[in-house]
Amino acid sequence: MTRRRTQGGASSARPGRESRAAGRIRAVGREMMGLREKRLFIMIAAGGLLLLTALAAVAWYLIAPRLTEFHPDLPGIVAVVAGVAFVAIALGLTTIAVSALTGRRIVFGSSITSAVVWILFPPVLMLATIIGLDRDAVKRSFIAVNNALVRAGNAGERPGRVLLLLPHCLQSTECPNKITGGLIENCTGCGKCVIAELVTLAQETGLSLAVATGGTLARRVIGEVRPDAIIAVACETDLTTGIQDSYPLPVYGVLNERPNGPCRDTRVDLARVREAIGVFGARR
Repeated sequence: MTRRRTQGGASSARPGRESRAAGRIRAVGREMMGLREKRLFIMIAAGGLLLLTALAAVAWYLIAPRLTEFHPDLPGIVAVVAGVAFVAIALGLTTIAVSALTGRRIVFGSSITSAVVWILFPPVLMLATIIGLDRDAVKRSFIAVNNALVRAGNAGERPGRVLLLLPHCLQSTECPNKITGGLIENCTGCGKCVIAELVTLAQETGLSLAVATGGTLARRVIGEVRPDAIIAVACETDLTTGIQDSYPLPVYGVLNERPNGPCRDTRVDLARVREAIGVFGARR
C-alpha cells in the first residue's frame, strides 16, 4: 500500500511540476510576444522622428536665406525652436520606450507619457501605411504600449471605480435579450456566450459593467458611470479609437477574438480580463 501511495504521489506530483513548468513557459512566451508587439510602435515612432528631423533640416536649409531677409536672427530662432521641439519629443519617446519595455514609470507622470502616445499614434499609423505595414499590427502594438504605460502608471494605486466596457458582439447572435446600455441584468446566463461569466467576474471584483453597441453609447455610459479607469474589450480599431477618445482617462485594452468574422459572436480570453483587473487592484 505504501509503495502504491508513493508511486501514486509521484505520479500525481509530476503533472503539477509539468503544469508549473508549462505555465512558466507560457508566461515567458507571452512576455516575449508582448515585447515584440510593443517594439513595433516604438521603432516606427523613432524612425518617423528621425525622418521628420531630416526633412525639417532640409527645409530649414532651403528657407534660411529667405528668413534672413525678414530678420538676420530669424534662422537661428527657428533652428532653436525646432531643436527644443525635437529634444522634447525625443525625451518623451525615450520615456515611453523605457516605461513600456520595463513596466516602470520613468521620470514623467503617466498622463504626460500617455499624452505623447496619443499625439504620436496618428503619424505613426500614417507612416506605417505609407511603407506598407499591417495597420492592425501597428494598432496592436499601440495597445500593448498603452497597456504597459497604464500598468506602470497605476502600480501601487487603486482607482476608486473601474468600468468593464464590453462590445455587443460578445453576445450570442441567437440571444433575444437586449443587454446593451444599462440592461445587463437581462442576461439569463444561458451559456451561449461569455457575457454571464463576465457579469459574475465583475460582481466578484466590484467593477461596474456595461455593454455598448458603438462609440456613441460607450461615451454615454462613461458619462453616466464617471469611472476612474476603464477596462475595454474590443477589436483593434475600436480600442485605439476608444483609448484616444477617453484620454486622459486610463484605458486598459483587451483584444477580442473573432473566429466568426468581425462583429459577430466574438469571444474574449477571461484570463486576460482577470489580468487587466489585477492591473487596477480591484477587490477579488
